[in-house]
Amino acid sequence: MWYKVLSLVLMAYVFLNLILPKIPGELTIYLLTIICWLSVSFLTIKINMKEENANLFSWRLSRPLILNAVMVGTLQIVILIFAGLFTAFGRSPYAFTPTAIIINIAYFSSALIALELSRAHLIKSCPKRKIITGIALTALFYAFISFSPARFLTLGASADTAKFLASDFLPTLAQSLLATYLALLGGPTASVGYLGTLKAFEWLSPILPNPDWPITALITTLIPVIGFLTINQTVSPFKLMQLGIINRAEVKTRTRRTKKSSPLSWTAIAIIAVILVWGSTGLLGFQPTIIASGSMRPALDVGDIAITVPTSPENIKVGDIIQYWRQGESVPIMHRAIETYKSGGTTYFITKGDANNAPDDPITPTQTVGKLVITIPKLGWISIYLKTFIANAWAFLTNNPAIAYITITITSATSILGIHRYRNQPLRKLRRRLGR
Repeated sequence: MWYKVLSLVLMAYVFLNLILPKIPGELTIYLLTIICWLSVSFLTIKINMKEENANLFSWRLSRPLILNAVMVGTLQIVILIFAGLFTAFGRSPYAFTPTAIIINIAYFSSALIALELSRAHLIKSCPKRKIITGIALTALFYAFISFSPARFLTLGASADTAKFLASDFLPTLAQSLLATYLALLGGPTASVGYLGTLKAFEWLSPILPNPDWPITALITTLIPVIGFLTINQTVSPFKLMQLGIINRAEVKTRTRRTKKSSPLSWTAIAIIAVILVWGSTGLLGFQPTIIASGSMRPALDVGDIAITVPTSPENIKVGDIIQYWRQGESVPIMHRAIETYKSGGTTYFITKGDANNAPDDPITPTQTVGKLVITIPKLGWISIYLKTFIANAWAFLTNNPAIAYITITITSATSILGIHRYRNQPLRKLRRRLGR
């Protein structure tokens, strides 16, 4: 009956975002929201109790997991506070009178409990053979409904969309993924342990850390990823096999790997992966660029990765290698500043590639992106080769539709045969045991 619970959540989402805003009265909106989520909780529990496997609440199995979930949430808050010490703090937007505190607790806790009860029901209703897909889809669903429809409809330019994805959606998705995994392992009590810690701090603390949005987004994305990997390493392989995450053959392999590895190594991998992803967007204060031309030889060669950082025009000196946008170009240029001058109160820079014979047209400070600080030789060739291969393969298949059709047919047939072989593997094992 997972579809009934899904329908309940969708109806509550529609009511709260499309119908409730039209009702006058702030207190009325608060009370109707609480009643709405309490109704979802009650109906979800009622639907779950009608099923044979009513296992939403598994206290004995989830107690250690709840503690780990609370610790991950606390770690996220502590790191945000630490970041706030170096940036800024702000006052909470919520009221803190006794009546307001009671209403606020009822407001966020009713929504939290309803969503986590429904999340646990949905993920526990997912078939074992599709549990990985179920985790991904459930996390995506609850990440999407965390935002109002108006938030998606108001996305305009690509820059606004990119900022929304980086600052809001990706952190929400990371937290939703961890909450979904916790709900699968220990029921709603485990996911409430994580998200409830965050919500309680957000709604009940009068002073909140207020770092710049890239720092906040990085922390709220990285910590759930680290928590996911750490908790995954602490779960028994037999528990994971029971849930359908790994098969019987992988239990021994995972047990052997667990002895050799540790959550610390997975944490390091997660940190490096997130830094690489976020670093490529420039949100961490530096911008990596792959050099695609030889205009700056021998200082920069094709395939080098140049790391630039934003800098003020006053800090750009003659001899610095700077990155800037030139009108009509789709990618930024990276050349050396050979001269600066002022005209009409505006500073101009004259740049030139070390391997070029003539200087470039003058640029203004508004065109500059940053100044070169580090060069990583040749590492960018990996990306260049990969992009070239994909472009050539796509052009070849586009110009030869017959070969593309044959390739797709063979690939599809191989996948179907592989799935068929995998599904019949238990039957073949049984036949071998019976001597048939």
